[in-house]
Amino acid sequence: MSKRRLLCAGFSFLILFLCCTTSCQAQNNSFCVPSSCGNISIRYPFRLKVDPENCGHHEPIFALECQKNSTILSSKSQKYNVLAINYNNFTIRIADPGLDRDNYSSCPIYSSVDNDLSSSYMYLASSESITLLNCISPINNSLYIENQFCGNKSAFSNSSKIHSYVVIGSILGSYLEESCTFDTVVLTSSSIPLQENATYSTIHVALAFGFELSWYRAMCGECDASKGTCIVEDNQIRCRHYCYEDTPLSERSLLCKIMPYLCLEHFFENGKAENFNYYKGLIIAPRLLCGLPFVLGLIVYKWRRRHLSVDDETIEEILKHQDNLMPIKYSYSEIKKMTKSFKDKLGGGRCGTVFKGNLRSGPFVAIKMMANSVACGKEFINEVAKIGRIRHANVVKLIGFCIEGSKRALVYEFMPNGSLDKYVYSQEGTFSLSYGKMFKISLGMARGIDYLHQDSEHIDIKFHNILLDENFNPKISDLGLAKLYPLDDIGGVSYKADLYNFGMMLMEMARRRENMNPFAENLSQVYFPSWVYDQLNEGKQLEMGNATDEERKMMKKIMIVALWCIQMRPKDRPSTSKVVEMLEADIGILRMPPKSFPISGEIAKDDEYTTRVEASI
Repeated sequence: MSKRRLLCAGFSFLILFLCCTTSCQAQNNSFCVPSSCGNISIRYPFRLKVDPENCGHHEPIFALECQKNSTILSSKSQKYNVLAINYNNFTIRIADPGLDRDNYSSCPIYSSVDNDLSSSYMYLASSESITLLNCISPINNSLYIENQFCGNKSAFSNSSKIHSYVVIGSILGSYLEESCTFDTVVLTSSSIPLQENATYSTIHVALAFGFELSWYRAMCGECDASKGTCIVEDNQIRCRHYCYEDTPLSERSLLCKIMPYLCLEHFFENGKAENFNYYKGLIIAPRLLCGLPFVLGLIVYKWRRRHLSVDDETIEEILKHQDNLMPIKYSYSEIKKMTKSFKDKLGGGRCGTVFKGNLRSGPFVAIKMMANSVACGKEFINEVAKIGRIRHANVVKLIGFCIEGSKRALVYEFMPNGSLDKYVYSQEGTFSLSYGKMFKISLGMARGIDYLHQDSEHIDIKFHNILLDENFNPKISDLGLAKLYPLDDIGGVSYKADLYNFGMMLMEMARRRENMNPFAENLSQVYFPSWVYDQLNEGKQLEMGNATDEERKMMKKIMIVALWCIQMRPKDRPSTSKVVEMLEADIGILRMPPKSFPISGEIAKDDEYTTRVEASI
């Protein structure tokens, strides 16, 4: 075979290979030697400021400092101690420099986390906020944990004595005691379970542990901007580009089409013309037979992709106007990997089916695959943007979402104790949790509803929408998803309807609680709220078996609040903030509502919510 033919064959193979795919790594830093500072190994995307710039990511925040054998990460206005870098799950753990694990009197020096970090990182969903407060008088509130070490004396210039407290989770102004002001909000990614009765020493250890940030999205952001496909190979983030994604069809296929004919002409340059035409026909005929359906299919695919991409473009435009705490956008293939092809089903309902999954960083997640009746992409992503901004102790955190073609998914934090309905409607026929947990759940539900009603008229609250974490803290899920469905399915709604549902849920929990069901002995007591009202109004004790005095007070408080919430006229029902206030108040100052209840199973005619009670609970 001549050199021309060999060259032609090799060149043809090269062109065909280039027409198929190209790939590149995020950064070629093979000539950079990893650095270290203390016990921290530093390599791409990080580098020390004294290292060559090409050894790390181009953004300044990836350039670390080494001061007195401690690694420092600097934002525009703050500096953090680097405690660990995990190159396997792409996370870095940092902490406020004022915190020392071995010194309980050490306190954070920053009042909040610098928002500049979010320009390059994404806070992990596992981060928990801890709020430090200053008060001019002692506080008698179980949520407020006394803090003897950290207090900002300048907060009250006219007071020589201040009282400092810590509250686990975020806290709204409506829950802030009158004599208190906010001091500091600190994030932690510690796995130590933090409960309301936790000691300050435990909280201090969690604070000193620091919080984790991920650089995965930062690396993939550049890849996405270049229209590449971001993947992880051998614990490295890589960006692959396919030439057909950004090269016009006519240009990228030109060489692929003409090279076989050029080589064929050279191959038959000394042959007969009829032989050349014969072999040329053998090439053209199969290309026409196989290529025509392929071209038609490609046209249909491109048409569908262009129409479906309208959703993605709209989504990206909406996300640009949201804050830095937006949820992560996952591909459908990533969702399948997380759920191991939807292997572990947790449950389902009108909105879709929920599956258990795993993030690459380890934590479990609950992934809801939305039903096909969900509205168009813009309306869906508006809801995602709304839910993704919420950071509240009694609202399930939205970690991410997926919108790909007709596929819609929401990725939530995983709640190990499941939904509240499995405890209310247990096989034993009774509410299986203690009175203390019942009150804790009731108060948490009320706080979550009050928080959500600041931005929403209705949240469609039901037992299966209340999820319980490992400490049985209630968290509201599926908030606002009813808005994605036609109103014909659920009727008109308002926050007063949510209050009615909340009151009936409290009644149902109490009715199913062991030793609180009087119906077996007196069949005339058909309507439980009416029986409860008569018992309380006549000063009688509720039938609670061997319950303690404190438990009886908690249940009485729950019942009075429930009776207020289920008043016949919506205007007679209290506001959500008033409900929280009543549950937190002393039982002695609560007054009974008028005896004005709807007929069993129905709601008053003037209520905007027209569905039956049974559908609500």
